[in-house]
Amino acid sequence: MYYLGLDGGGTKTAAVLCDAEGKILRKTRMGPGNIAVLDRGSLAQLIRNILAELLQGEKIESIEWGTFAFAGAGRPEEKKTASELLRGVGLKNFSVLSDGEILYYSIFGDETGILIAAGTGSICLLKTKQGKFKQLGGWGYLLGDEGSGFDIGRMAIQTVLDDLSTGKKPSGFSDKILRFYGLENPDNLISIIYSSINPPNLIASCAKLVSELAELNQPEATRIIEKATDSLVEYAEQAVHYVGNNSLGSYNVALAGGILRKSSYINQRFKEKIEKKGLNFKYWTQDFEPAAAGVVYSFRQLNRIVPPSLMDALKEIKF
Repeated sequence: MYYLGLDGGGTKTAAVLCDAEGKILRKTRMGPGNIAVLDRGSLAQLIRNILAELLQGEKIESIEWGTFAFAGAGRPEEKKTASELLRGVGLKNFSVLSDGEILYYSIFGDETGILIAAGTGSICLLKTKQGKFKQLGGWGYLLGDEGSGFDIGRMAIQTVLDDLSTGKKPSGFSDKILRFYGLENPDNLISIIYSSINPPNLIASCAKLVSELAELNQPEATRIIEKATDSLVEYAEQAVHYVGNNSLGSYNVALAGGILRKSSYINQRFKEKIEKKGLNFKYWTQDFEPAAAGVVYSFRQLNRIVPPSLMDALKEIKF
């Protein structure tokens, strides 16, 4: 019998399959798995493709438990939609989580903490002393995602279009953004965004460049990164309010996602701003890739002990 962990994010979907003895059988990585962006048919096909890759012809009934986490699955309605799709492809025993929930689990396990994640999108997820999840942000690119790669990219592209609207010659910053997208004419930027299959990913793709320019003190980039960082700090302040005071006077916090990776400039600016506000954060690091944590979650749904050798092997998995 097999155990499966899957993490579908805004950029990629990663999955791991192992057996009951703790041997990792296969892992795979495919395209985005955001249920707020993909239509039902595309999501169902993605799941089928992943299962085919992992099972290699074996029956789907061999999966004793699967943990499926998707971006955009934070509310009961989306979890219900995902569950219907999973049953539709033949799965019977599974859990559906949001990508934020499995990421939280991959870092804190069952501990109380605050997760602030910024990749293509952004979210703040915390667990209160009562053991309940509370979500701040994470409403998707149309309604939120402040401080995310999408937010940074959107502000960068708006800066380029502001130059176009005012008739100004594109600034050095605008030129760099246009070159990033392989363009010379700002007008074409509008066309490639609106004709893209996945506009949020395309917009977010320039965020790393903006961060690098901010680190070099480029004015427009600095303004954008400071605004994005302030949004993430605001998440943190709201989260502290919900968690409440504790006897140690410190808070378990994890920063995750491509935008907030440990070596990033935004990570540095976030920590500097938090320190200035007098907040005492104990920063946790991620032990598992979320998909690997999904395997652990699957074992525990059936009250099975995770073999120590599997725990070690799962920590080594990278996508």
